[in-house]
Amino acid sequence: MRLHDHVWASHFRLQLRHATRYRAGRVLLAGDAAHVHSPAGGQGMNTGIQDAWNLAWKLAWVTTGAADTALLDTSEAERRPVGRAVLRLTDRAFSAATSTNPVIGAARTRLAPWLLRAALAARPTRARAFRSVAQLAVTYRDSPLSADGTRRDGRGPRPGDRLPDAPVTVDGRPTTLQRALATPHLHLLVTGPPVPADHPVTRVPHLRAHHLTHEAAAHALVDHTGRAHRRLGLRAGEAAHLLVRPDGHIAARADGRRLDELDGRSGAGSAPPDGPRVTRRR
Repeated sequence: MRLHDHVWASHFRLQLRHATRYRAGRVLLAGDAAHVHSPAGGQGMNTGIQDAWNLAWKLAWVTTGAADTALLDTSEAERRPVGRAVLRLTDRAFSAATSTNPVIGAARTRLAPWLLRAALAARPTRARAFRSVAQLAVTYRDSPLSADGTRRDGRGPRPGDRLPDAPVTVDGRPTTLQRALATPHLHLLVTGPPVPADHPVTRVPHLRAHHLTHEAAAHALVDHTGRAHRRLGLRAGEAAHLLVRPDGHIAARADGRRLDELDGRSGAGSAPPDGPRVTRRR
């Protein structure tokens, strides 16, 4: 008996399920426990990893006493809309890929390849498509942890967006903006004048301050190319303050005159006054 003389076949049952809640008391859901969907588009792994990372730093803060348990509720507020969008996308992609409708079949085999080639011919379109499929464009703008920033001119990322990346150097060593802020802390990224050493915000235990500048300075993030400032939507010499969460998303943004306002929100990734806060341990 030769192996290739036989064909093995099995039924595949597509599951499309989404938890109504991501938290019930001390029970927290993430990944496949929270959402199951079609493998179309390869979205399951990235969604699950981002679920876990979103929850991990919040659990760490709560279990160490640095945050109130209400902080855990924000994971559902932030991640459930993402899970719902992934289910919708993968379901539509699977339906289009497996439909027996002759019109949809013709569009799938003849029209879709042409449209895809035309759309991806432009570099900006390719970049947007990559960021979307890789889930780098996920935003938490509607999160209770995202403080409405002062910028209204549309330049640069908004609170809830992922911190953009760009090359920088620290004491002459090349690195990137995201890599420099990759530790599990709340990061205060300051452009323009550095934060005064005696400012109250520097005493927050879980916060790390970083100075992004064009000029060479000890321990600063030096933006020799200017790309970091451009990607942040900042002009040369413009002062701004950004709070960046441990998962790399911007929690709050303010101009260079409003550091005191950020200090008041620094406890919980810039939660609004009625939102969950982190307690400071002196």
